[in-house]
Amino acid sequence: MDRIFITGANRGIGLELVRQYLGEDTSRIFATARQPQAAGELQALVAAHPGRLTLIPLEVTDEAAIAQAAQTVAGQVEALDILINNAAMNPPEDTQTLDGISVETMLRTLHVNTAAPLMIVKELLNWLRNGHNPRIINISSEMGSLAERTYGADYAYCASKAALNMVTRGLAADLRRDKITVIALDPGWVQTDMGSPEADLTPQESAHGIRAVAESLTLAQTGQFLRWDGQQNPW
Repeated sequence: MDRIFITGANRGIGLELVRQYLGEDTSRIFATARQPQAAGELQALVAAHPGRLTLIPLEVTDEAAIAQAAQTVAGQVEALDILINNAAMNPPEDTQTLDGISVETMLRTLHVNTAAPLMIVKELLNWLRNGHNPRIINISSEMGSLAERTYGADYAYCASKAALNMVTRGLAADLRRDKITVIALDPGWVQTDMGSPEADLTPQESAHGIRAVAESLTLAQTGQFLRWDGQQNPW
């Protein structure tokens, strides 16, 4: 039985990951949303799968809320096997151009996309240490690749995902001794609110790939930047 913690589970890839993991008879899932009362699809899944899905309110930039989420986990399981740091933001395009970018936009995006995943790992670390083949998957983006950065604009989002990749590398080094595998994962260009209706992948395809990568991960892969299909991504 995998015990799984997924942030940003109220829509898009996060919601689809919850759906697919619930299709596995033994998965135990903790799913977070900023406003659980407005997450109707998640609420319906909780009702349909009593005892297997716990919905946790979480504003990822609120350290007290992260600590409370960890206490909810502690009250129900003794360990976590998979942490998927999926919650993220991508500000409007006109606020990320060279003319439109602001310090506030940069710092808010870095807080949500970079600092928050690190704080969540820090708070849940003891449960991951007790897990079976524990894995941390930080959902990154091709837009966080320095090698692929041949275009302008998107300053906040690109910088935050590149920084998340660096956080992933540091965590991989720190947690190798605990036999915790840590990767950055590009979910692909997905047909979600953050992606585009014209994107290459459906949420179902991306989530299926993410689950396959998570299932096959070993400590030998810690610190890597992988795609949803398991291929290496350029840093």
